[in-house]
Parts: sequence; structure tokens; C-alpha cells
Amino acid sequence: MNSLVSRALRPVVALHGGERTVALLMFAYSFLAMTAWNILRPLTKSRAINDLGADNMPYVMLGAGLVIGLLMHQYTRAVRRLPRAWVIPVTQAGIVVLLVAFWALLRTGAVWVGVAFYVLGLILGLLLISQFWTLANDIYDPRQAKRLFGFIGGGASLGGALGAGITSTLIRQVGAANMVLVGAAALVACTLVVLLILKHHRMRDNADLGLEEEGVSGREALRLLRESPHVKVIAVVIGFAAASAQIIDLQISLVAEAISGAGGEDAIGAFLADIQFYVSIAGFVVQIALTRWIHRTFGLGVALMLLPVALGGSAAVILITGAFWATGLARVVDATLRYTVDKTTREVLFLPLPADLKQRAKPFIDVTADRFAKAAAALVLLVLVKGFGLDWRQLSYASLGTMAIWIVAALFARRQYLKAFRQSIGNQTIAADTIRTEVADAATIETLVEELSNPDPSAVLYAIGMLETFD
Repeated sequence: MNSLVSRALRPVVALHGGERTVALLMFAYSFLAMTAWNILRPLTKSRAINDLGADNMPYVMLGAGLVIGLLMHQYTRAVRRLPRAWVIPVTQAGIVVLLVAFWALLRTGAVWVGVAFYVLGLILGLLLISQFWTLANDIYDPRQAKRLFGFIGGGASLGGALGAGITSTLIRQVGAANMVLVGAAALVACTLVVLLILKHHRMRDNADLGLEEEGVSGREALRLLRESPHVKVIAVVIGFAAASAQIIDLQISLVAEAISGAGGEDAIGAFLADIQFYVSIAGFVVQIALTRWIHRTFGLGVALMLLPVALGGSAAVILITGAFWATGLARVVDATLRYTVDKTTREVLFLPLPADLKQRAKPFIDVTADRFAKAAAALVLLVLVKGFGLDWRQLSYASLGTMAIWIVAALFARRQYLKAFRQSIGNQTIAADTIRTEVADAATIETLVEELSNPDPSAVLYAIGMLETFD
């Protein structure tokens, strides 16, 4: 039976001896985690839109960042008292209990319940994704990661499609509140899979479960930005990406409210679930078939500009057509490229940083800079919607302005990356055995090949090691 499974998976992934069981369980983990989240995700947002009105969502966006930061800090302190192996299953079991409690509370119709449920949905997404990938990093070494992460991560896109499809199909029949129990059931199944994984794999005592998201202090963050041009340009690029996502998110909320009619919360949830279904399917196709090809064929410059150019085109379509479907197209384009090509590009941008600098800078950029950009975008959206009265279509002008500046930042980012990478090769600051991605653009490979003619034998050996790492 095991050999039959291995032969069936051979065209997709090469499983070596002893890897099969845990790899299949990790695939099931990502599949079920994203199934649960994509059942619940449209529900949390639809309730907030229905209770508060879509034009008030920027207030929620603004407050959610602060509340989540405080809650995650307290959560981190609490789970540090648990054995490492208990953190993920205990967290997921606790979320199931909260979901059942919200199932009861949502029936009261209280506005605060809808807002709290929305915040829970955002926290759920953070925890499910971060804990899955941190457990994966604990299980697999860098060489295994390059070979297996594409396979085990593929379950997330398929699970996302299933979860969104379940919500889209059932929400009008059973109601949004009852769909919460369906999401809780999927998360129970996910927890059981996690227990099976932990039965086969003993976690390291020093394993970081992705709970610490404080990053660096404000003073240290400013010092990083001041002293490292490369860190600065990465922060700018990621900041514009986060801001653009906020604009599209508000446009989707406004359109969802406009087309829901008398359907209310259930109609909004079904609309959001439909969009998420197409996002998941498109994301799976792009990740499997296009991400590596884009990097290897067109290079980092195209990969960096693909998302802003595509979103700029989507904004133009919205302005020209004024059609509701155009906002859905923008959301599909945004989420599909953001979590495939753009996510891989971010990892490549961090590559030239020395290990100690990367360890300090990455949490700051991924968490603090991202949150700051979203908060700033929410403030601007409040002014545009409440102050100037812009509707969902007119917000595309803000998208076009953001995209124009973002493209300029992307050009600077590519230039700075090549400069930093050449310096890192000369200083041999990148440890090849710590790299967990095999994606490298043509300019990166060309730089390493040029290093093979270096008269210093150690430099040649270092370049060979790096080329082998990038397959």
C-alpha cells in the first residue's frame, strides 16, 4: 500500500524513506486548516458588514490592528507556560470552544459580537498559517523543505477552495450562524491530524511556534531602516502591497453590501465565499505552474512588478466598466499573486541579508511594517469615504496612485537587491545550508556563475554550493 501511494505521488513529489506518513499528514493539516478558515472567513466579514455598514469598515480595520497586537502579546505569554508539543492542539481546541460560544452569541444580534467575531477571524488566520509553517520548519531541514514544501503547502489552496465552496453552497440553506459550527467541525478534524503528526514527530524544545511577533523595538526598527537601504526598500514594497490590499478589501465590502439586497448577512457571505473559491483555485494553479517559471524566465524585476501592474489594470477595468464583477476580478488577482509570486519574491528579497540582520528585520517588516501600512491605508480610506464621499468605483483612483508609486519602489528594490546580493557573495554572508527556497531569478544565477571564474578557490566553492542550493 505504501509503495502504491509513493508511485501515485511520484509525478508530484519525491518522498524518501520514512517521510511518507508525516508528509501526507502535513498535507492533510494544511488542507483542513484552510478548509476551516475559508468556511469561517466570509462569515466573520459578512457579519461585520451587515451590522456596521461597509462604509464603516475602515474603523474596524484601524482598531483591529491594535486589538490583535495586544491579544497576541497576551496569548504568547500564556502559551509559553505549556510544553511545546501542546501549544498547537491546545490553541486549536480553544478556538473550537470560542467558535461554539460565538455560535450562541451571534443569535443575540448584538453589534459588539459581530465586531469581536471579525477580530477572531483575523487572529484565526494568523495562527493557522504561522503555526503550520513553523511546525513544518521544525520537521524538515532546508533540503527537505525545498523538496516537500510545495507539496504540503498545496493542500492549503485545495482546502481553501473546498471551504469557500462549502460556505457558498450551504450558507443560504442553513444560515451564517450555523455555518460557524461547520467551520468548528473542520477545525476539530485538523486538531486530530495535528495530534497524529506530533505522535510521529517529537518537537524540539527550542522550537519557535511563530508566536513571537513583537519583532524589534521602535528604536531598533528605526535604526534598521536608517542603516540598511535594503531593509528600507523591502519595507516600502511590502507596505504598498499591504495598503493596496486594504483598498481592494474595502471595495469588496462596499460591493458586497450593494448587491446583497434583502439577503443581508447570508447573501454577503455567499458573495465573499464565491470570490474566495476562485482565489483558492487560481492560487493553486499559479503556485504549481507559474511561480517558479516566472522567476526563472523573467527575473526578479518582472516578479516584483507583476502584482502592482496587474492591480493597476484591475483598477482601470473597474473605472471603465463600473461593473460589480470587476471588483471580484481585482480581489482574485490580488490574493492569487500576493500569496504565490509576490510571497516568493519577498523571500528572495530577504536572501542577501546576513542571518542575524534577517532574523531581526523579517519580523519587523512582516508584522510591524505591514500593520503600520494597513493602519495608514485605513486612515486614508476613512478620509476618502467619509470626507470626500468616494464610492467603491472611485476608490480605484486611490489604487492607481498607489500602484504608480509601488512600481517605482519595485524598480528600486530590484536594483538594491542585485547590489546587496553581489556584496553578500563577496563577503560570503549567506549560509547555503539555511536557504529554504530553490527559486532564484536569472540575474542571481548569472552572478553566481560569474563567481566561478574567481581566482580564489574558496569563492568558487561557495558559488558552487549556492548554485546547488538553487537547484
